[in-house]
Amino acid sequence: MPVALSSVTGFLLLVFGIPVALALVAIPMVFLFADPTIRTPMLVIPQKMFGAMDSFPLMAVPFFVLVGQVMNTGGITNRIFDFANALVGHFRGGLAQVNIIASLLMSGMSGSAVADASGLGQVEIEVMKKEGYDPGFAAAVTAASATVGPIVPPSIPLVIVGAITNTSISQLLVAGLLPGLLMTAAMCLLVAYIGRRDNLPTRPRATVRHLLVTFARSAPALFAPVLLVGGILMGVFTPTEASAVAAAYAILIACFWYRELSLRGLCAVLWQSAMTVGAIFLIIAGAAAVSWLLTWLGVPQSLAVRLSGLAETPALLMLVMIGFLLVIGCFLESNAALILVAPLLVPIGLSAGFDPVHMGTVMVLVLMLGLVTPPVGMNMFIVMSIAKISLRHYLRAIWPFFAILLVAVLIVAFVPQISLIVPQLLLR
Repeated sequence: MPVALSSVTGFLLLVFGIPVALALVAIPMVFLFADPTIRTPMLVIPQKMFGAMDSFPLMAVPFFVLVGQVMNTGGITNRIFDFANALVGHFRGGLAQVNIIASLLMSGMSGSAVADASGLGQVEIEVMKKEGYDPGFAAAVTAASATVGPIVPPSIPLVIVGAITNTSISQLLVAGLLPGLLMTAAMCLLVAYIGRRDNLPTRPRATVRHLLVTFARSAPALFAPVLLVGGILMGVFTPTEASAVAAAYAILIACFWYRELSLRGLCAVLWQSAMTVGAIFLIIAGAAAVSWLLTWLGVPQSLAVRLSGLAETPALLMLVMIGFLLVIGCFLESNAALILVAPLLVPIGLSAGFDPVHMGTVMVLVLMLGLVTPPVGMNMFIVMSIAKISLRHYLRAIWPFFAILLVAVLIVAFVPQISLIVPQLLLR
């Protein structure tokens, strides 16, 4: 009875729009209140919450959030968009291709899908609507392409996975490179097909001079991933320290190179970043409290026993895990879902012979699909708000992108070398 009551309470709170973090914390609290025979003190909940946040690797999260905010307000996103437009804008459905390539380029700094969808999305959707694109299609491309942000290094979700599963964060970060490129290529091919089928607009081919000019303007931003990944691989700084380097670098180029971020603007960016980080860490804390309850109830052990029979057929086990993560991703914010399920699934995957870096990459890839699906997809809500479209309009446009991204995820899941070859070559 206490389990059912706490579960229903958490679900109803989510349905009625209560913040995810509060809904998660309510679950163990209601459970302890509902069963007077339990001797565990209520103090254990805040202890588990603060314990989850007291992690050195998680210090990377605030800095990467700050990078995303600086990019959106410091003129960096506009220059990345201009370069992508000069690069691929002349293809059929060129602005949709620009949307995808710009997301790939931006992901090398922000590590956040929400930062991409809310920052670049403002520019991309409005420009596409003015060029005659269907608002639903523009929103769908933006939401789907933004999922690349947390895959290509640097990545906030991969940092979280490494922190909670004791997996090498350096290997996880570079492991996302090829899967991110695969997702980008898959979406570009889909847009090329839709562009020819629906005769989408094109733009004039950029001259070599214009291409070089836009590249020069965006070069400082494009150099960021080289600086970060190169510094990590050469041992100059750790992934956590790299996040601070990225934040400092983004502030420097926004304030002194592009000169579009004033001191007052920087203060506003710091405040907004603090608010965002507070929300993320509250979700991490709430998820940790639920994770403690699940462990106390023996759910990990029960799940391990139920799935242990699949360990002899790794392909079936991987499919079951992907299906489980797809369902979880539809109802939980991705960071909260990672905190809850990674400690459960990684040991099961290890028993079946899966590499922990491959497992972490696949988990993040699958959960990113939840960002574009109802009922709690953050990218979905952001692009619907920008494009001013209904849920039905959005769903009609997003399903081909969801399908092609799912195919890309399955390829990565069943061809482990796609995620493992870069860490093996660079971090031997």
